[in-house]
Amino acid sequence: MKLRCILVALTLALVAAPASALDRIVVAVNKLSAGSPLYIARAKGYFDDVGLDVSLLHQTSAQAIGMAVLSGDAPIGMTALTAGIYTIAGKGGMKIVAGGLEEMPGFKGLAILVNRAVYERGVRKPADLVGLRIGTTQWGSPQENQMARLAKKYGFNYSDMKFVPLQTLANLAAAIKGGQVDAIIIPATLARQIEETGAAVIMAWIGDEAPAQLGGIFANANTIAQRPDVVTRFLRAYLKAIAYYDRAFQQKGADGNLVKGDNYDDALKIIADYLGEPAGFIASGLPYFRPGAPLEMADLAEQIAIWKALNQIDPDVTLAKATDESFLAAANAPGN
Repeated sequence: MKLRCILVALTLALVAAPASALDRIVVAVNKLSAGSPLYIARAKGYFDDVGLDVSLLHQTSAQAIGMAVLSGDAPIGMTALTAGIYTIAGKGGMKIVAGGLEEMPGFKGLAILVNRAVYERGVRKPADLVGLRIGTTQWGSPQENQMARLAKKYGFNYSDMKFVPLQTLANLAAAIKGGQVDAIIIPATLARQIEETGAAVIMAWIGDEAPAQLGGIFANANTIAQRPDVVTRFLRAYLKAIAYYDRAFQQKGADGNLVKGDNYDDALKIIADYLGEPAGFIASGLPYFRPGAPLEMADLAEQIAIWKALNQIDPDVTLAKATDESFLAAANAPGN
């Protein structure tokens, strides 16, 4: 009888156990709409479908996300591409493996936000940024790269602006409200929140002024070497989520204007619920994600050239050293 009870218990345990355990991974990301494909992939079960149990590690800056990936605390990261991330990738600590958000005309990714008092003094367009104090998260931030492009576009020198590193997005928000800096470049949802307080004004959108591939997906070097299948499977789910996002938010009507696409309300609710913000508020600041998440190599090369011109990265850092497109190719392969 005792043996029979043991056999019954073992049988029940086997029946209750999953056919195969999910591989657990941590992905570092800012808790902003810029991480939308990750929220969708989790909510729709796309990570489960490829055998991954993904938890998100929220950090407050791109630098912190890069360091989390380098250390292995998070094998994969998603954020804006900084000089620091290019440096780490170029020296072998990780590789940029797929594209993230892009600054695209008509989409609200990053806003140029100007302190209200400065705006009232007549600073109304990017050409007026000369001589101003520009808040940034840290040296080598994407904001600096974009400001360098704006300076070139409007015919003034990058050195004509004074950059003030403030470490976190929360510090940037506090500084623009308090007048410690004159202008900042900040994600749309945060820009909208600050503008609603009356302390600052959205001057322009980076997507309209200086289109670029701002964000990316990058993977820790040890993970790439020891568990390449995890990176490929992650990207399969990520690409599926971007396709869902694209169908919902990035469709245009006959007049060329954006229209609500398939599953618009469902996709918006997923993002709004995850971020804890009203759906209407989130809808006003959704960035662009290119289907297939390609690395826009010409644009990335220009970013690296800007960093080198500003002495923000070493001369030996190259695009070839910093990127690896093989995982994206595998994830995009037919049948995946």
